Amino acid sequence: MEQQVFLVVITLTILLIQHCHSHSEQQPKGFPKQFVAILNQTSYLHQKDSGAPEQLVYDFINQRARFDIKGWRAKQNETYMIQFKPNGAELESPAAQGYTMFNFNPDYPEVTKGNCWYNTLPIKDFGAFPYSWMTADGDIDMKPWFPLPDNLVYKSIEWIPEVQINALRYDSSDICDLKTSGIGKVPCLSYFETNDDTPVKTIQARAAKGSFDTDEYTSVFYLSFINGIPSKVEPLFNLPAQWPSTCGNANNGYSQSPVRGFVVTPDGGLDNFTLTLQTPPVHSLGDEVTINFRPQPDWYYNGTECAKFTVNGNPKIVFTKDNWNKPQRVDMKFSGYGCCSYEIEGIGGSYEWQYQGQTFVVYGCDGVGGYGCNGKEPCGA
Repeated sequence: MEQQVFLVVITLTILLIQHCHSHSEQQPKGFPKQFVAILNQTSYLHQKDSGAPEQLVYDFINQRARFDIKGWRAKQNETYMIQFKPNGAELESPAAQGYTMFNFNPDYPEVTKGNCWYNTLPIKDFGAFPYSWMTADGDIDMKPWFPLPDNLVYKSIEWIPEVQINALRYDSSDICDLKTSGIGKVPCLSYFETNDDTPVKTIQARAAKGSFDTDEYTSVFYLSFINGIPSKVEPLFNLPAQWPSTCGNANNGYSQSPVRGFVVTPDGGLDNFTLTLQTPPVHSLGDEVTINFRPQPDWYYNGTECAKFTVNGNPKIVFTKDNWNKPQRVDMKFSGYGCCSYEIEGIGGSYEWQYQGQTFVVYGCDGVGGYGCNGKEPCGA
């Protein structure tokens, strides 16, 4: 009898060792190229909680993704969606060339005039998508979702109370020492997935660098996870057959050279700069975008008309699909004493609200045109 009990114990021990050994050699599968998930983010050190579950539809194969999150102002749902060369984009427009960001945001209707919801380059509001997808020039480069490093080591099976399930835990060999927060030494990354390779949880840590930085310790729980893109989810990527042509931030600004204060004098001293659009007009690619220089006086730049502007003898610049990237020389001559702040204003094809505010200063004074004023610039009260 004792011998039988001993053999049972030996057998169970061997099975347990084999079980642990199999997990220790096994590498986690990680996130698939297509999935639908409900997730919740919690930061233990900062007020960065998502506040409510978020839905992520991720499709790396077809280069598209969608986040549905809870808005902050009116608590309405907000959608961020990116697609590569999406349907309905105007032919040859920036939106037809690469990625486009769609932002359906009832919380901020003032930035979606005319029921317009899309942004092309350069993207300004990236929503909940990882900033690692943003290139240095503001373009989008969609990457695999949460790629796992090669140095993950199996640690144990843990109960995850948030989703009421057991999961295999893998820790990175890299250790982050969270001294500032008092948490101490923890793995820089912990990843949890089930026996059937379903992601459950991630924990990321980052130690503060320098006296003005803070530690970071953030968990993301995947409350539900579906591998692939089910047919019932596919309509979430649907777009209108053709978007309103006046929509978007396809024209985000201007390139001005040089960037400095300009000086014009009453004795004929002139100054000049060149101006181009950063992206072509979108509306049918044939609209004319007319540039005005509108004074913006304030308590310091108190002048209202320091200079007269001409472009090849004309008082305005007109950009089209043919000349949008060709530098147009803007000549300035004296019109009055003072310091004037001018805003570059694009008008035409309902583009007025699309361009970023961009200003420059002209000094009307006695001095040397294009160089400087005699003594102090005539600014202020």
